[in-house]
Amino acid sequence: MNRVTHYRKKKAMTIAILMEFDVDLDTHIKIGEAVGDEPIKGLILHAGGPSEHGVHSLDVWETKEDSERFFAERMVPALKQLGIEGGPPLSYQEFELPYVLRG
Repeated sequence: MNRVTHYRKKKAMTIAILMEFDVDLDTHIKIGEAVGDEPIKGLILHAGGPSEHGVHSLDVWETKEDSERFFAERMVPALKQLGIEGGPPLSYQEFELPYVLRG
């Protein structure tokens, strides 16, 4: 398997999304459990950890469309299941990644 992927020639580009939410780490983990263990199409990496105001969430996606589909089809229902109002994140940054190295 080729560990290096160049996306410059493709229409869809890998993206990283860094968000901060006003929830604690335990809540972040419960949300992940509610999303379930079924594979998430297009997700390369998810990481979360405590921040100054709650929790940081970092996701790397094959495409922006994969991210949008996940939030609509999996994240929103998980939040509703837990009775959590899915408001906007405290901060949101999105980065295009034309070069990806897989471990």
